[in-house]
Amino acid sequence: MKFEGGGLDNPFWIAAARLLIEIPYAASLKDRRRVVRSLTDGARCRFAASASDLGPDGTHKTAELGFAFCGSSSAELRERMANLKKFLCQREEEGEFEIMRFSPEVFSHGDISDRQDK
Repeated sequence: MKFEGGGLDNPFWIAAARLLIEIPYAASLKDRRRVVRSLTDGARCRFAASASDLGPDGTHKTAELGFAFCGSSSAELRERMANLKKFLCQREEEGEFEIMRFSPEVFSHGDISDRQDK
């Protein structure tokens, strides 16, 4: 079994996004967790995304979330990211949070491997 280098010719693409939100009506960490869990669970269920709360710890008014997908084409992942963004914007309209920044990236696995080798 080979894990590095040769023999892996199929393209492998990764999409990752950071989302920074403000939660103006959160009065406690419990309110923050409820909003964050709703978004991460929604992304997992609707889009089969990996989703995580990136912090910051101890504050209930802001949250940074990370989302990731992998696939065999950049076009597929760009579409999935666009659908995720649309979902987040629809949820924002409900008024529980405000999107401050959404930063998606799509790159190939080889791009990461090349960076690590240097």
